Amino acid sequence: MSVTASLPTPDAHSVVARRTVSLAPRQRWTVYGALAAGSVAMAIGFLAGGVWPVLPYSALELTGLALAFAWIERRVDDCDRLTLDGDRVIVECRRGGRASRREMPRHWVRLEIDREGWAQEPRLVLRNGREAVRFGDAVPAGERMALARKIRGMLAAA
Repeated sequence: MSVTASLPTPDAHSVVARRTVSLAPRQRWTVYGALAAGSVAMAIGFLAGGVWPVLPYSALELTGLALAFAWIERRVDDCDRLTLDGDRVIVECRRGGRASRREMPRHWVRLEIDREGWAQEPRLVLRNGREAVRFGDAVPAGERMALARKIRGMLAAA
């Protein structure tokens, strides 16, 4: 998890919650290339031994792995940003290339910890009347309580 607090302007406080990205895009595709080379080499070895049905399964494996890497690539920039600007709370969410932005009055916003069922991990929800915005889904469940304390402190500050 990467949670950072910054001060973009003198009146605004901000919290950004995003996934930890361990590999850059080029490194990710290099790993894919290494895995693909190993799989193809093994398939060619079996093909040389006369076991040709291994080849389609190798192609299926590489296709599935490529789709998984592409899905990761699309989700790598997902993040949530909460900004306090005077008496407004601005929540910006980016998921799968789509961005949304909501503004709410600061004095009506409350942070709730939503525990859906006994086996579900807790989720942070910012509520303003009937409007609800989930926040920090990319943050690991064990670190969400620290994020909740930080947000509650920011909301309580004058």
